[in-house]
Amino acid sequence: MKRFTLLALAVAAGAAYAAPKADLARGKEIATTVCASCHAADGNSGIAMYPKLSAQHAKYIYQQTVAIKDGKRTTGASAAMAPMVANLTDQDIVDVAAFYAKQFPKPGETNPKDNPELGAKIFRGGIAEKKIPACMSCHGPNGAGIPGGGTDIVAYPRVGGQHKAYIVDQMKAYKNGQRTHTIMVDIAKRMSDEEVDAVANFIQGLH
Repeated sequence: MKRFTLLALAVAAGAAYAAPKADLARGKEIATTVCASCHAADGNSGIAMYPKLSAQHAKYIYQQTVAIKDGKRTTGASAAMAPMVANLTDQDIVDVAAFYAKQFPKPGETNPKDNPELGAKIFRGGIAEKKIPACMSCHGPNGAGIPGGGTDIVAYPRVGGQHKAYIVDQMKAYKNGQRTHTIMVDIAKRMSDEEVDAVANFIQGLH
C-alpha cells in the first residue's frame, strides 16, 4: 500500500508541471523580447557561450530557468540571465519553454581536426576502461535526449547540435562541483580534457 501511495505521489508530481496550459503566442513574445539577444528568437543561438534551446525539452528549459531565477544555478552566464528572468512569472516560463521546445533545431558542424573519431567512440560506446557509459545510452543516438517514463518528467536533456564550447564548460562545471548531478559529476570527473573536448566536438555535429 505504501509503495502504491509513493507511486501515486510521483505520478502526481509529474502531472504538476503538465497542468499549466502553455500559450505559445505568449511564449514567442517572451522569446523575442527577453531571450533572443542571447538564445535567438528561434532558439538557435549563434553565440557559443549561450546554449541552443530549439527542440530542447520544455520541462528541462523550465527547470533550468527556475533554478537560475531562484539562484540555485549560478554557473556560466547564469549571473547575466538572472536579472533578465527575474520578472517572469511561472506561467511565462512555462510558455517560453513550450515555444522553444517546438522550434526546429539547426545542426552544428563537427570539426574534422578535433578528434571526431574519439568523440564518436565515446558518444556511442563510452570508455570501458574508465567504466564510462556511452553518452547515447542517456541522451539518445542523435543526442535528442530521453523523456522519463513516458511522462512530462525529462530524465535526460537534448544535447545534439549543441555548441562544443558550451558542452565543455558544463562538463568542467560538473567536474569541479559547480553543477550537481550524481551521474554527470561522476562521469565528468573520470574524463580527461582531451576526451571531453573530443566528445563535445562530435555532439556539436549531431542532428
